[in-house]
Amino acid sequence: MIDRNTGARRPATAAQRPVPRTAQPQRTAPRTAQRTAARTVQRPAARGQAGLAAARDRRYGIVKWALLAALLAYTFLVARANSARDVDFSVISSRMAAAPGIDVLEPLDENAFQDRFGITPEGCEGWLLYGAEEIMNVSELMIAKTDDAALDRLEDAAQGRVDAQLAVFRGYGVEQTAHLESARLFTRGSYIFYAVGENADAWEDAFLSCVR
Repeated sequence: MIDRNTGARRPATAAQRPVPRTAQPQRTAPRTAQRTAARTVQRPAARGQAGLAAARDRRYGIVKWALLAALLAYTFLVARANSARDVDFSVISSRMAAAPGIDVLEPLDENAFQDRFGITPEGCEGWLLYGAEEIMNVSELMIAKTDDAALDRLEDAAQGRVDAQLAVFRGYGVEQTAHLESARLFTRGSYIFYAVGENADAWEDAFLSCVR
């Protein structure tokens, strides 16, 4: 400012000095910070979801392999339970002749086989039949070795024998009915086993000891 009296320039007062413009804040900074923060939040979330998915996959894999192992073990046990060692039938005949309680029964022939089961043992590689002569004694033992088709036929015949005996004794023969209801009838490999009587368990053990 110029002094009117002296013509010299006087310094401007504080009130007269121009006020400097303040820098305008950058509008993009908050948005950039927001985007950065969003990415920071999203990345851990994405990593967390990926981790959960991986954990689920691992659990699924463990369960799948466990189920597969259990299935294989079950298949092996079933196959083993239904299999039998192939032995000469004379081995079985000798073993059963010395089994507990078999001495009170009679070895029966092919005619008796047909009388009791309605079929003949024709075609069997080997067979044996023990039974009692007394009508009230239902104890019987039949073992045969043959092919699959004949096994089914013999199994049906043995089951028919049990059913026929039950029809006779049920209602008055308490002991006979108990033995018949506890009859052992099963196939193992190429063998069929049928036993009725108080020694049926011992006969079954003796037979299985030959073919295991």
